[in-house]
Amino acid sequence: MSARSATQIALLTAATAVTGLVGYAVYFDYMRRNNPEFRKNIRKQHKKLAAEAETRAKEERERNTKALRAALVEIQMEDQPVSPEQQEAYFQEQVAEGEKLASQGPDLYVEAATHFYRALRVYPQPVELLMIYQKVVPPPVFALLLELTALTGGAAGGPGVSAASTAPPPPPQASVADIDESSPATSTESAEAGSPNGASATSATSEWERVSDEGRRA
Repeated sequence: MSARSATQIALLTAATAVTGLVGYAVYFDYMRRNNPEFRKNIRKQHKKLAAEAETRAKEERERNTKALRAALVEIQMEDQPVSPEQQEAYFQEQVAEGEKLASQGPDLYVEAATHFYRALRVYPQPVELLMIYQKVVPPPVFALLLELTALTGGAAGGPGVSAASTAPPPPPQASVADIDESSPATSTESAEAGSPNGASATSATSEWERVSDEGRRA
């Protein structure tokens, strides 16, 4: 078989497929416009698909809540870093791990949220950190973090922390490295990229330096 014959066969096959699709589209449009029973069946299918999607979403929310409750029990049993220096190192480690997990897709969103929550527990200004998280953490992970905070009665980082503290809708994403430019996993990229949230990172670092100085003076 010559190359020309093969090309002609391929073109004929493609033309047949396109003709079939166009014919089905014309048929579908005609039935939709002129057949009430056809329209009724379409509405039923749409409702069925919507119900199935809602069921799947509900099941996913229930699984996530169950996983968050189990993770919370583990977190509450963990030893907390004591000194300001230990707290800062722990904070940076947990934020870096949360960012890494969040970048790997929805299957690890719950685990990522638990690491961001661990960092929140030791941060000197938890409400401020939640506001930073809202800017830099993927919205699904941030929603899980708020749910995890709500499960503790808003006591993640001390009085006044609650899901209601971050009611505004999530803004565009940035990098979690913006929380603290000294993060070991992302310090170079943050410095080179000129993050738009650099002021927040500077604020976070200054807060840790202030806490560290107070600890040394004590």
